[in-house]
Amino acid sequence: MNVKTIHSFDEIQSILTQEVASHSATFILCDTNTNEHCVRFLLETIPALNNVPIIEIPEGEESKSLEIVGQLYEELLHHNADRQSLLLNVGGGVISDIGGFVASTFKRGIDFINIPTTVMAQVDAAMGGKCGIDLMSVKNAVGLFSWPKSVLVFTGFLNTLPEKELKSGFAEMLKHALIADAEYWEALSHVDSNEASHIAVFVKRSNEIKSEITKEDPHERSVRKKLNYGHTVGHAIESFFLAKSEPITHGNAVAWGMVFENRIAVKLGILSDESTEIIEKRLLRIFGQVPQFSKQEVQQILEFILNDKKNTTQGINISLISEIGKCSFDNLVSLDIIRQAIESIAKA
Repeated sequence: MNVKTIHSFDEIQSILTQEVASHSATFILCDTNTNEHCVRFLLETIPALNNVPIIEIPEGEESKSLEIVGQLYEELLHHNADRQSLLLNVGGGVISDIGGFVASTFKRGIDFINIPTTVMAQVDAAMGGKCGIDLMSVKNAVGLFSWPKSVLVFTGFLNTLPEKELKSGFAEMLKHALIADAEYWEALSHVDSNEASHIAVFVKRSNEIKSEITKEDPHERSVRKKLNYGHTVGHAIESFFLAKSEPITHGNAVAWGMVFENRIAVKLGILSDESTEIIEKRLLRIFGQVPQFSKQEVQQILEFILNDKKNTTQGINISLISEIGKCSFDNLVSLDIIRQAIESIAKA
């Protein structure tokens, strides 16, 4: 694994110029938003990219599908891509997820570089080597570990984002703080999540936390599981709304997932009521109150949780914090405890 995370745009320009020259062909994968706001900037500032084919897909989680994957394979074949080709994934988490998956499986694997343009991608999705797509509304049901040649982080792209996208990625930064760094949490949880310049200052610290964890455990066999905090319930909530064709941001789902999972930790005697109250108050101030679910909807969310890929034959596997800055993994939790936690604040 040889991943470089770069923050200087001059260095990004130099790296991309060298990479284009050293590959037989280069392709840019983007969505409708990043094509307009970010790819154009790269083309204007990096001459080596001027004649590179641009492959655009619709924005949004719905694009992480087998249908879109097939279309991307066909597009690469149409442009005579070979095993010495390079794919530049310019976009948010959807682009790095599906782009990494396509690059890693096309002709048994071609090089790819992630150029994340959202907070979510810069601090989480584009890093760590996870690639995947959704299946039957289940998040990341198909995927693999495959590392990009580089992750090139330019925080200037954050200025192109609407407030909801800034806030969505901010949830992952808060997660990093809660699992690994109490001082980081104290500083970050008081930041204005609607201001790109305020968030950009902290991107590097989140990069460091995720990099330290994933380097220690690349294939998620131990400590990397800490990064799943908030995601067992969060992914289920996200899948629930996706199945209803009412998608919510990943960040909102994770923020609410952390709220629910903290309630689980309290029920298990792992986390104190005082810490839970502090965290919950700050998360809900930023992301709004959790949705109210009917009994039937809670059951549907539990069914998505049962499909979570992190589960084992022994039961539902959840990562939980024991205090701000400390996280444990491989906590086996019953479905009834999860139901109680959700219904304690979200029952309609």
